[in-house]
Amino acid sequence: MSAQGLSKQSKKKMITFAVIAVAVIVAIIILNVLTEGKLLNPKNLKNVLAGSVVPTLVAFGFLIVFTGNVTDLSPGGIVILACTATGLLGNAYGVPVMVIGGIAVGVGCMLLNFLVYRITKIPPWIAGLGLLMVYEAIAVNYANSVAAKGQKVVVMNNDIRFLGQQPGIYICWIIGIVVAYIIFNHTSLGINYRATGDNEDVAKVMGINVDKAMILGGIVAGAFFGYAGVIKESYAAFVNAQSGLTSLSTTFQPMAAALLALALASSINVIIAVPISTFLITLIFNVLTLFGVPSGTFQDFILGVIVILFAILAQRKVKGVVK
Repeated sequence: MSAQGLSKQSKKKMITFAVIAVAVIVAIIILNVLTEGKLLNPKNLKNVLAGSVVPTLVAFGFLIVFTGNVTDLSPGGIVILACTATGLLGNAYGVPVMVIGGIAVGVGCMLLNFLVYRITKIPPWIAGLGLLMVYEAIAVNYANSVAAKGQKVVVMNNDIRFLGQQPGIYICWIIGIVVAYIIFNHTSLGINYRATGDNEDVAKVMGINVDKAMILGGIVAGAFFGYAGVIKESYAAFVNAQSGLTSLSTTFQPMAAALLALALASSINVIIAVPISTFLITLIFNVLTLFGVPSGTFQDFILGVIVILFAILAQRKVKGVVK
């Protein structure tokens, strides 16, 4: 493409992004007026930002998975397992061990997931649902065994929860963004994984070991899911085990954020788009709460609509069936 063509393309991207940014700002100002200034209250904004940190980290994992042309629905169960491991290890051995352990759980689960996909050739969304039930069952069985002994399910000690409290949670958020940006944009791992996701046959011709690229991509996604579990447990102190695929509902917001980021990728770097998308989605539900809309039912309806709309936008240029 000529320099003139690149210049025109860059200008088009800048104009598109500027239009989107102005529209979002105007909408936020209007909503702030309708909520009598509560929306842009500094304390409320801090809470919204803090509440978007864990979904942002989970969204990074989803983004990596989706970029590999894979649909995996098991991250909700993985995050809960990572939370459980984080609480246990943190109380027993301290912060460094709990961080390593929580991330290791995420890595181990996603490594298993991708090995299952690649070896068995089972469609990832089917295998992911089966593995989700396995991960949920492990967490529930642990919770039941502890309760049967008359003991409390793990609750993180307050003195080691600083990673999930302000300002520690913001530092963890920034670290996650920087690491994701570097891996996705400036490493052979990220480049090979994206190339494999675009077209495995072409990637093979380019000399890329596609199985290795996919599995390494899954490991990175798992690291983000595990990291999210560490921060979530530190933020909440206790995360309930869930069964019957109910943990799937906990991933709809970050899934929507990842899909919106993919839709915005033509106008802004997709990694930068993830925290922006997550913050905006968190803000939407904060507005609904400020308007007195109860959580559940109607908020879930809105979230379902958002997921569908963003999925349409993200896949509008994809031909064929998404895996």
